[in-house]
Amino acid sequence: MVTTGIDPRILIAWRGLLPCWDAWVFTIVLAVVVPTLGYIRFRQLLARGDQAVPLRMKLTLYGRVVSVQWLLSAAMLLILRRHGLSAGDAGERLGDAHLTLDVTFALLMVLAVVSPIVLRRVRLAKAATLIAAVGRLRWLAPRCGLEMAAFVAVCLTAGVCEEMLYRGWLVNILLAATGSTWAAVVAGAIVFGVGHAYQGAKGMLRSVFVGLQLAILYVLVGSLLPGQVLHAGVDLLVGVAGSLAVSRLRSAEAEQRADPRPTP
Repeated sequence: MVTTGIDPRILIAWRGLLPCWDAWVFTIVLAVVVPTLGYIRFRQLLARGDQAVPLRMKLTLYGRVVSVQWLLSAAMLLILRRHGLSAGDAGERLGDAHLTLDVTFALLMVLAVVSPIVLRRVRLAKAATLIAAVGRLRWLAPRCGLEMAAFVAVCLTAGVCEEMLYRGWLVNILLAATGSTWAAVVAGAIVFGVGHAYQGAKGMLRSVFVGLQLAILYVLVGSLLPGQVLHAGVDLLVGVAGSLAVSRLRSAEAEQRADPRPTP
């Protein structure tokens, strides 16, 4: 087994969950049921084609995402408590405090440097490039202040809950079941990618890659905190960039309607 930052005593405690039916039912729900229902719902929205998603429908979608993730997290914590484990055993702890805080600070610095670069590229990108980048998901990006406020709640929820679910729960139980760090990390990343299947094949592969990085980060540091901060920050950056891209596309389309002559 690869040396990790996860306390071996915690892994022994997780092995006690392997014979428990509720642990595996929850794992199946997380790995199969939730991605399937999410895919169906998002495909229904994307089937609207080029019609903008109404404000109320979008806010309902954001609210549903937040509610489902917190309910899943609460169910996870209840199962852990039922079997004598805690949130700390799922990675919700500092672990090596110096290492955890240093890594978290370093990730925040990287985000602080990368974010202006990404947003500048969006501001300078041509309409065709923006359309290719956001695709049909442009209609789900936040547009107004209220939508952005709701989207911030989605980002914070995803940062906290998805890391607990896909790293804190899934990586630990797969590690306990297989005894292999890499098998747990790779399998967990694949499940995380499948959960983003509504984004299409490219989006799903990107999510697998991101999930792999977040899982490696967790097993090396032994704490979910750095991954939660990074996850929330990246999601927020993507949302702001998507909102900016949509705003620029709407402006370009308005100009095109006002002056239908082709742009040289």
